[in-house]
Amino acid sequence: MAEDEWIIKTIKKRNEQGLEELIHKYGGLLKSIIQKQLYALPGHQDECLNDVFLAIWNNIEQYDVSKSSFKNWIAVIARYRSINTLKKYRNELKTVSWEEALETENVHNDNPLSQELWEIKLEELLAPLNEKDHKLFKDLFESQDSTDVIAEKHGLSRGALYSRFSRGKSKLRRHFEKKGESRNE
Repeated sequence: MAEDEWIIKTIKKRNEQGLEELIHKYGGLLKSIIQKQLYALPGHQDECLNDVFLAIWNNIEQYDVSKSSFKNWIAVIARYRSINTLKKYRNELKTVSWEEALETENVHNDNPLSQELWEIKLEELLAPLNEKDHKLFKDLFESQDSTDVIAEKHGLSRGALYSRFSRGKSKLRRHFEKKGESRNE
């Protein structure tokens, strides 16, 4: 806490050492907040981080110790700046419908973050399915095996595989249409 007071006082005096200490102490926290919000825009994360430091520098007089801790105050600034950056650059994001994502064959990407994001999004997408169908869909999307090999692996005929895929796709469509309706109400 005393260290935070020193950082605040030093920045208020417009001494860059305060900013350097802020970066040293809280840079990792701020960067992780920004990365969480801007995972799809990695090229704008550093720009956003710099905007956060500038906002802290320019608005340090508005910090009120009685309302929140310094750490929370700067975290809120980082969150809102990253949301604003996301809004500013959202046109750069390629919007893909869930049906397009389902029809995507194999994902080949050397970027481990993109691969990790794909895994997370795929898990979210397939969450409504039962365990057997979940495994089947994952194999269809991630495996480089032919549909015949995947069908054999799951103890299904090729026709049964296509039937389960079709039923699962219909179930997902209904789930996401229902989810979309509830958001619009």
